[in-house]
Amino acid sequence: MIKAVIFDLGGVVLKGNLASFKNKSEKILGVKAKPGTEALFDKKLNLGTSSLRAAFERVFGKKMFDGEFLPVIKAWMANWEIDEKLLSFAKKLGKRYNVAILSNSDLSYEEKYGERLAEVFPTIVYSHRARMLKPNKEIFEHTLKKLGLEPEECIMVDDVQENIRAAKELGMHAVQFRNFEKLKKDLELQGVRA
Repeated sequence: MIKAVIFDLGGVVLKGNLASFKNKSEKILGVKAKPGTEALFDKKLNLGTSSLRAAFERVFGKKMFDGEFLPVIKAWMANWEIDEKLLSFAKKLGKRYNVAILSNSDLSYEEKYGERLAEVFPTIVYSHRARMLKPNKEIFEHTLKKLGLEPEECIMVDDVQENIRAAKELGMHAVQFRNFEKLKKDLELQGVRA
């Protein structure tokens, strides 16, 4: 029986995506982002061991002056916004299930959205705080321990296939997020209803 629904943050609870941000930033900077940053933008940033500026410089392979960095940081912050419909749905789910967040994240997410998210999600695991990353099984195990639940009692909602596969390998239920309506149907197929 499922007792918890665990949501990813960027691309699920927060609307926006890395591809859109990278396209805007490439135009600002006049350079292409390094390949391989689609699912995990910057490992050091998500582990909490790097600043955004240093991460952007690594991803775009360019030292940034303030005149370049400021528009890029503005594009980063504007890229993500809370999906109000999904947040309301998670709040309803929270009346019947534990609802949690497990996210490869950076401090900017926590600073901008942390208080609002904490109103809905009693358990939030940010990679930059845990110093672990999805899809590594350790961060899933850390989240399960915080929830006090077994893998088969939880369902992971993530937009990245690699993270879905990792959750399933650990014994969790998992659905890949495509859009809100499909998510509701996928959860219902797993017996999860608001």
